[in-house]
This record gives sequence, C-alpha cells and structure tokens, in this order.
Amino acid sequence: MSPRRAAIALAAGAGLAACAAADTHTLSSGNAYADFLVGRVANLTDDYAAASDRYSAALTRAPENQDLVDGAVVAALAAGDIDRARAAARYGRGAQTPPVVRLVRGADALTERRWAQADGELSSPGGSAAQALMARVMRLWARAGQHTVQDIDPDLRPLMVVRPFGALFEYQQAMALDYVGRNSEALTAYQTAAGLGLWLPPAIERHADLLARQGDRGQALDLLSSPDNQANPALAAASARLRAGQDAAALPLTPARGAAAGLYGLAAIYLRERDTANGLSALTLALMLDPAADAARLAFAQAQSDLHHGDLARGMLHQVDAQSPYAANARTLEAWSLVAEGRDDDAIALARGAAADGGVLAKRALADIYRATRHDSEAEALYTELLAADAGDWRLWFARGAARVRLHHVADGEADMQHALQLSPDQPDVMNYLGYSWIDRGERLQEGLALIQRALALRPDSAAITDSLGWAYYRMRDYARALEHLEHAVELESGDATLNDHLGDVYWRVGRRVEARYQWQRALSLTPDDPTAIQQKIERGLPDEAPERAARR
Repeated sequence: MSPRRAAIALAAGAGLAACAAADTHTLSSGNAYADFLVGRVANLTDDYAAASDRYSAALTRAPENQDLVDGAVVAALAAGDIDRARAAARYGRGAQTPPVVRLVRGADALTERRWAQADGELSSPGGSAAQALMARVMRLWARAGQHTVQDIDPDLRPLMVVRPFGALFEYQQAMALDYVGRNSEALTAYQTAAGLGLWLPPAIERHADLLARQGDRGQALDLLSSPDNQANPALAAASARLRAGQDAAALPLTPARGAAAGLYGLAAIYLRERDTANGLSALTLALMLDPAADAARLAFAQAQSDLHHGDLARGMLHQVDAQSPYAANARTLEAWSLVAEGRDDDAIALARGAAADGGVLAKRALADIYRATRHDSEAEALYTELLAADAGDWRLWFARGAARVRLHHVADGEADMQHALQLSPDQPDVMNYLGYSWIDRGERLQEGLALIQRALALRPDSAAITDSLGWAYYRMRDYARALEHLEHAVELESGDATLNDHLGDVYWRVGRRVEARYQWQRALSLTPDDPTAIQQKIERGLPDEAPERAARR
C-alpha cells in the first residue's frame, strides 16, 4: 500500500471509529454500515458525489442516526446537490440535530423571508469553525431582514480583525447597511472594505450601485473601470448598464442575495486554503439563497474540475443561462475541463463557439486552449491578433513567445518573452520559462540559472520553478544540488510527469538506479509528452556520456 493510501486508510479508520462510537446501535444493519464506510472514505478522497450517494443510501436504512444525517447533508452540499441536501436535512431532529442541518434550514428560511426562524436556526450553530462563520454570515442577513440594525455592528465587529476574514465582513456590513437604507454609513464601510485587499465582485457591484443612486455616477464608473473589474463579466455588464442610464445592479439587493455574496466570499477563502469541502458547501448554500449567482456556479465548477470531477463540473456549468454575463466564461471553463480529460477536439470546438459569440476574453481563452493542446500555429496567429489590440499586456507576449518556441521559431519566441519582461520585470513564470529554455538547449547556462533563481525567490513554493533550478544544476553536472531541488519539486507536486522524469535522471547519475527506474515508471504512468523516451530509459538506463536532453515541457 502506498504511503498516501495508508494515510487515507488510517484517517478513515480513525474518523469512522469516532463517528460510529456516537450512535453505533442505529447502524446495526450491515448494508447501512457498509454504505456509511464507503461514504466516509469517498469524503476523505474528495469524491463528494459518491459520498452523497452512499450516505443517502445509508440514511434510508437508519434515518434516526444523526451522524448519518450530518454526513449526508455535508456530502450533498459539497456535491452541489441542493435537493438531496434538503431531503437529508429533514431527518435532523432533537438536541443532536447536526449544525449543517441548521445551515440548510436557515438558508431556506432566509429565501422565504422568515427572518425570525432564520435567526433562531443560525444563532447557536455549533459545528466546525467554517460552519460557524457560514451561520454568522446568514444570521447577519436574518437580522437585516428584520431591520434590527442595531445588532449589525456589534455582531460583526469582533470578526473584523480576524485574518483573512476581516475584509469580507467589512463588505458584509456595508451591504447590510446599504439594504436597510443607512447610505452614508454604508458608503464609508464600502470604502473601508475596498482598502483591505479583498476583491469581491458582488459587493463591488453594490458599491457602484449605491454611489450612482447617491448621485455620483462618475465615481461609480471609475470604480467599475479598473482593469480587474472590467475583466469580470458581471462588473463589465454593470458598467455598461450605468453608461446606458440604468442602475448598476442587475437585481435589487435582498437579504438572501446579500448572504449569498458573503458565502461566495467565504468559499473563495476556504478554497484558497484548500478546505475544499467547506468551500464547495458554502457555494452550494449561496446558490440556494441566490439561484442567479452564476459566479458561484463557475467557482464550484472550477473546484470540481481541479478535483478531476469533470462531469460534475460540467453539470454545474450547464445551469448557467445563455443570457448570463458569465455564459462565455462557462463555456470556456467547460472547454478546459475537456482538455484536462484529453478531449482536445471537443474542447477546441467548444472554445471556438465561445470565442465567436464572446469578446476578447473568450478569444484569449481559445488561444490558450490552442497552446495547451499544441495547436501552436493557431495559437500564434490568435495571440498576434490580440496583441494588435492590446500591445501592453505582458501575458500575451509571454504566451505568443511560448507558442513560437514550440514552433522552433526560437529567436522570435525569446524576443517576445524578453519584451514581456520589459513590460513587467518581476514575472516568475516568464523568467522560469526563458531560463529553462536556455538551459534545456545547453545555452546561456549561467544567465538562465540566474533568471530561474530570481523566479524562485519570488515564488519559493512553485514546483515547476524548483524543478527548473534543479534541472539547471543537472545540466551543469552539479548533481548534488540538482538532487536537492528535484526531490523537493516532486515533494511539492508529485503528480507531474516531467518532474518525476527529471528526478529519475538525477537518481541515475548519482548511482541510485533502482530509484531512478521507479521514478521513470511513475513518470510513465502520468501521461508524459514522450513516453517512448522514458520507456527506453527504463529498459536501458542513461548513457555513460553527457546527460541527455530532457523532454520539452
């Protein structure tokens, strides 16, 4: 058994023992207990749809077991299944009602404008810290619905200093004050939140809308016109509405929509911290509260795609309305999920359709998908078209340069990358790619090494850049330093074929030949670019002469 599987099994055993001990007599049915076990392990491996299936099956056999209710609701929320979450929550009863059940009931009460009931469900939530914060967000809006505005500030103030949640709760306070008509205080809170570094598009739209309603349409347009905000479809649409003399906000602010915005912000924080289950659960609760929250749909789909659950991601994306500002983004994200599954032709067809109907961002996504699927001639042509309209974007120069290098137009490609560095000198991805390209060809080794060292100083936890530095030392025959960095790269990202291939090469050079073949076998299992070359190394090893060139990235 691999160390990872052993760890999962150990964690599963510990978790199952703890859960089962709470109420073992209600799981006496063999089938119920088996479903419970399978559901628990599926949860531990982030397969929330499978976990939801098994927990729900177990719950039908032991509906009084509150541990099963808890597992069934959590798994359903993480799988994005609102109907199943509601169905499982109905089994929560008595003093042992799981806290997550109260979140579902509170969300439904908010949606139905039953403010007092929502407040009651959410006032003493218990559960994990993440669930308690979700409850706090929704309870704020239950109180705003009752116009008990005196409770807003004292309720949130202790959380304003808790990193990284302070900016989010400042925005939530601003939106709640906006809803109850305390406009001057709301504008002050919006301004404070904006200075705290959190980018929360639903709150930015409300801020612009309030500015315009207060007669300051110019400042509202300035707020929406920043590059980051114009790159967001909903905020670009809000800007267009303002210019047409309409309200910035597409829909009026309600407590349910305010709570959905807060949960979306919490989800972004949880997902950034790799708390996937709570991040997905917060997004599903946001969609219960605001079915029009397509930004939450896209975030949910991206998270599931990152977990390699493409079908679940695409199912969520198909719920995005064709008239939504996010429609083209949804098709682009769907295309990327197909790329991840090796369905390149389907991905390109979908991205072409999105680019035909969408704007610059959809065209850019198509160019990126061309490059990712090694249609480099098409990528180069489209990047050139995009650069004609926006020659100041370093990302386009970098991307075209990478396509040109792969087309063996090396001088032109490297000129593009150097121009990207002129536009934005501290971009680790550009420095890494350019330095790696030189070193991989055995050219400008010291200059390439210096570029990669700078890149790693800027992004020390990057597996790709750590690998590049190790590969630079390898090409310079400094195998001791190469080994240190190449091992660390695989520790950072164990599932990359190139990283495992490189580690195998350095193991061979330092005489650790059994380990070298193991790493090459590992690389071969990860769909490398050149499996034939790796298979030959497994069979014959490396030649005794100068180290061979590694497969290109």
